[in-house]
Amino acid sequence: MEQNHEQDPFIFGGKGTQQMIKKARLRSTLKTIGIIVIVTPVILAVIWYGLYHLRLNQGDKVQSEILWKNEISAPNVHISNQSVKLDSFGGETYNQTYKWLGNKPYIWQPIEESYNLLGHSTGRYGAFGAISLPEQLSAASTHRYNSATGDREMIFYHPEIDYDSYEDSISQLKQLGDDTLVEMALSFDQAYTLDKTQMLLPAGMKPVWLWTDAYTPSYKKYLKETRQTIAADSMIIYGFHGEQFAPYGGVNSFINSVEQLRKHGKNFTWEADQVHQSLAGDNDILEPDDITIIGVVVTGTAKQLEALQNQAYIKASTFGVVSDSITLPN
Repeated sequence: MEQNHEQDPFIFGGKGTQQMIKKARLRSTLKTIGIIVIVTPVILAVIWYGLYHLRLNQGDKVQSEILWKNEISAPNVHISNQSVKLDSFGGETYNQTYKWLGNKPYIWQPIEESYNLLGHSTGRYGAFGAISLPEQLSAASTHRYNSATGDREMIFYHPEIDYDSYEDSISQLKQLGDDTLVEMALSFDQAYTLDKTQMLLPAGMKPVWLWTDAYTPSYKKYLKETRQTIAADSMIIYGFHGEQFAPYGGVNSFINSVEQLRKHGKNFTWEADQVHQSLAGDNDILEPDDITIIGVVVTGTAKQLEALQNQAYIKASTFGVVSDSITLPN
């Protein structure tokens, strides 16, 4: 009986056993809490670090796509700098742009895009759109104005479409001061090769942007039925900057940007596919010889652009930015 009394505290369900279990549970709980306190910040830090680099990496990819898109569209619009602002579920990109007006830069509207963690853009490329004249003022004019700067937006006329009327801004150059800097869109009477295009322009005049005939037969049919002109800020105008802006200018840069968007893009692949489908030859490879030009953008002083008068290959001409030239000290 004495032995039983001595063993009683240790028998299953006894007070001693319960206290030992409680202490073991407390130690286990404290150990678990300690592990959680130590490990949780580490896990959160790893997750935060991973998401940070994912958002940053996706932002870089979106920025690259915007650059490529700008190289196959955006008449006379260049990107000067890019930045990314991260948020919880992706980020926002900001791209400052400018135009070349004669021999001077002209600040233009920025390109802003939001994107998610998968790198898909949730904004709209060129988010401003244009301002059209009120109906009572637009009967005799199709002018459009950039909503960010208030400047004229250029208009292009496709050579295969018969329009009711054509704008002739070249004839209005004499109304401007000789030193006024002018941006002008020239729409051709037909498609020309790259070499022929340069031969057409007056001596010493180089196009700052060249408009390509990158339209599928079905879209041309739509244009013919509606007789729509194509605005410079349109999502379906394609072309490339002049050779003088290399490496972000010239036909090879254009082809490279089209193919980069087709292979690696997520946001502008439809546009790139349209260009490739419209221009690529029978071998399904887009090459310089496949590309024809149906218009250009030229810039310079009003006096310089007067050399374009009475040129039979120009079917229409429209003003873009018109700015007084400012003479800076040497």
